[in-house]
Amino acid sequence: MNLMTAKAKKLASSTMVRYGYLVCLSASLSGCGVFFGDDGFFRNRENDYLKADSLPPLVLPAGTNKEAMGELYPIPPINASDFGYDATAADYDVPRPMPLSANMLQDNVKIQRVGEKSWILVNAAPGELWPRVRNFLNESNLSATRADLKQGIIETGWLQFKTDLNSQDKYRLQIDQGIQPETSEIHITHVNVQSATKPTQDPEWPSKSMNPEREKWLMDDLAASLASDSTEGGTSLMAQSIGGNVAAKAALGMFRNEPVMTLKLDKTRTMATIAYAAKRDGFQLFDSDANTGMFYVYYKNPENAKPGWFKRFFRIGLNPKPVTTPYSLEQVTANMLQGEAFETAPYSDRDEEKKLKNAPGYMIVVTGVSGDYLVRARDPYGKRLKPREARELITRLRKNLI
Repeated sequence: MNLMTAKAKKLASSTMVRYGYLVCLSASLSGCGVFFGDDGFFRNRENDYLKADSLPPLVLPAGTNKEAMGELYPIPPINASDFGYDATAADYDVPRPMPLSANMLQDNVKIQRVGEKSWILVNAAPGELWPRVRNFLNESNLSATRADLKQGIIETGWLQFKTDLNSQDKYRLQIDQGIQPETSEIHITHVNVQSATKPTQDPEWPSKSMNPEREKWLMDDLAASLASDSTEGGTSLMAQSIGGNVAAKAALGMFRNEPVMTLKLDKTRTMATIAYAAKRDGFQLFDSDANTGMFYVYYKNPENAKPGWFKRFFRIGLNPKPVTTPYSLEQVTANMLQGEAFETAPYSDRDEEKKLKNAPGYMIVVTGVSGDYLVRARDPYGKRLKPREARELITRLRKNLI
């Protein structure tokens, strides 16, 4: 009898504890509504501006000068050529601002190399960089015989290395806009003439340096000087126009109502920079083929990929395994829409696909010719993504270009 009584008391106590938990939980949930619900003190107010009254425009008396009463902060209309345009949107979605370039968070000066080409990347506008380069040449006793601000070109006079007294050398420095906003690139070309005396005529500049070692010598010295220059240099107002009349090396826009990126680069650099960007900032590269411009990738927004506080507390998912795909690049590209069908592709509906079902990831497709490439983000079947999804992929990709 005593045993049954003890069990009954234990059961009653357990029941009371459970009811207590339920009461506390319901109280906490109802308390959250007081603070964070639709009528709570800390409610979401991001759409409150939609409830504001619209006032009629100000009407001035006849004969009054209306030019002085223009809009203080006019909002330009969005048309079909703007990157933020979305004809399928039910309501207006404000496009997110361009993310800060990944290069801006790294070294201020670095030497980039792609294939046989090298250049100096500087996190500064050409207008700021121009006087610093001129100052370096003066301090190095390299006289400039030509300076073209419009084209961003500086040519040195003929010089002679002590190790080679039977030849003359000359350099051309090309400063232009970088692939990212507020960055500059310095390309150096070297030419050599076999002569003990200085030539009287300007040389024919080759497409690449005649002596890579002597190009590297000047590039290393210039990069080191720019990196160690901690003084606040001036800005050349005239040099701010460098590259102003040339199309941006990387630009976001619309093509046939689809968000795209245009690249004004040669083929080697285009494929190399896309491959580089497709491995960073939420991207994972499954496979690629530079010859056909196909990059099979997986993407997950880095913010959404972070584990929550519960997983962090128990150290769950801190080192997730890379995502895999059951399909090869050859299988995916063979099944994709081709030609005009690709250009006029419908919107993606992966659940309706019969072949290569549940193919993960995306395709980054590069088309065009050297100096004029078009970059698009599609699903693995070659079909278009919703504009908002395509914009996120293209914008992230552009952020990491080099």
